[in-house]
Amino acid sequence: MSRTSSDEIKDGRVWTGFDYALQCWVVSGVIQDCGHSRLHPHQWRPAAFCCRARELAGQRLADVTGHEKR
Repeated sequence: MSRTSSDEIKDGRVWTGFDYALQCWVVSGVIQDCGHSRLHPHQWRPAAFCCRARELAGQRLADVTGHEKR
């Protein structure tokens, strides 16, 4: 069995799909918010940055160092 990808690649970067190096979803070249709950799962306080995707959300993938190159 093999994994097939429907990621759209432009200039060697993920344009729409999943960037495995940063562990985030990308739509039209922009990193998307993770969609996790705004509350930390074990505490009753907001989780400012629960993961890397939340921290990078809204930024252009091309402007972030460490993104996946294909």
